[in-house]
Amino acid sequence: MSGGIYGGDEVSGLIFDAGSHTFRVGFAGEEYPKGDVPSHVGVQEVEADADVEMKENVDTDGGSVHKKKKNFFVGTTKIVVPRTNTTIESFMKDGMIEDWEMFEALVDYSYENILHSKADEHPVLFTESAWNDKAKRERLTEIMFEKYQVPAYFLVKNAVLTAFANGRTNGLIIDSGATQTSAVPVYDGYAVTHAVVRTPIGGDLICDQLENMLNEQNIELVPTYKIASKEEVNEGDAPRWVPKKNLPEVTESYDRFMKKQLLEDMAATTLQLCDTPMDIESADKLPSTPYSFPNGFTKEFLAERIKIPEGLFDLNYLRNMNTQGLMTMAQVAYTAAGMCDIDIRPQLYNGVIVTGGNSLILGFTERLNHDVAHKCPPTLKLRVSAPPTPTERRFSAWIGGSILGSLGSFQQMWIGKAEYDEVGRVIVEKKCP
Repeated sequence: MSGGIYGGDEVSGLIFDAGSHTFRVGFAGEEYPKGDVPSHVGVQEVEADADVEMKENVDTDGGSVHKKKKNFFVGTTKIVVPRTNTTIESFMKDGMIEDWEMFEALVDYSYENILHSKADEHPVLFTESAWNDKAKRERLTEIMFEKYQVPAYFLVKNAVLTAFANGRTNGLIIDSGATQTSAVPVYDGYAVTHAVVRTPIGGDLICDQLENMLNEQNIELVPTYKIASKEEVNEGDAPRWVPKKNLPEVTESYDRFMKKQLLEDMAATTLQLCDTPMDIESADKLPSTPYSFPNGFTKEFLAERIKIPEGLFDLNYLRNMNTQGLMTMAQVAYTAAGMCDIDIRPQLYNGVIVTGGNSLILGFTERLNHDVAHKCPPTLKLRVSAPPTPTERRFSAWIGGSILGSLGSFQQMWIGKAEYDEVGRVIVEKKCP
């Protein structure tokens, strides 16, 4: 038994779910996260005063260390403000935490502005990707106990939590996020890590494809921060808008980030997938969808809105890209199932669960079902499901964490501060599978 019970009725645990697009935080036992912060942070290098810098730069052994001070701008309202020499960067790389300083800025922001609670009063449950490495797990454990002085801590694979959120302990979790899509088999509440398959195709790629299409049609993408006012024009007419004056000189990464916001909105409102592999003639017969850009320009999109997401299931539709080594959504799913033991495959195929923001494209689940059914052994029953609402699909790992963190039987699983002090950071490898 661990050193005491932490997440009882009086003190609820906190759930942190870090993704490559947003960072979700909230209290265990609640239905949805309290905050959903962008994983991108505005980073501004500050030129410190010369005297202060001289003192800082003299290291203990007399050597000189040049460390620039950085300002971090965290949260939707801060990050969208145009500022000089402020780059927009993400703390995640490849589904794992890369920049710890930026990550700590996000955690500080979460405690102060979202949760309004003290770090040393609540146990903390973190999610991690199924391929997270040992060094990063230990580093996170050390930061939470040493810097934030949390009373208790736990680390769980996000695929396992997604399965829990859907009321299952077995299944194949297809998580299509911003930077990549992964398939993680879960059996008896544990991730089968040797059979994880992933491909760098996700929401960001769809945004790039959308941008290519707009460039080909000579449609100018004007992000909202450049627009002071606009006039209403008829559909297809040239936009009439007034640019903002006295804008600071922004970095390319900021401009790119603001354009991406626009492309993400466009993808969410216009794109759609066919239930079966696309046939050009039938795509032209589907209804078109209008989209109004921030500068007042409006256009109806026809077959393009079907062709772009088709690249997720048929790599030939990806434009201006080297598709070597990439896999489609269906390939990811059946490759992962095929790498598992033959005895557990029936449970995996019977519980394919779709999650992640990129899976919100209309028709994604139906199409995945169709494509996997063609490769699935005929004797096995295939069942592809997805959480019913978009919110649940985006936050399913967080919701699973919220369920787990509030279970009475889980309370003895936490790693307590006393245990950490006794064993050190390697305890995470023993206690968190």
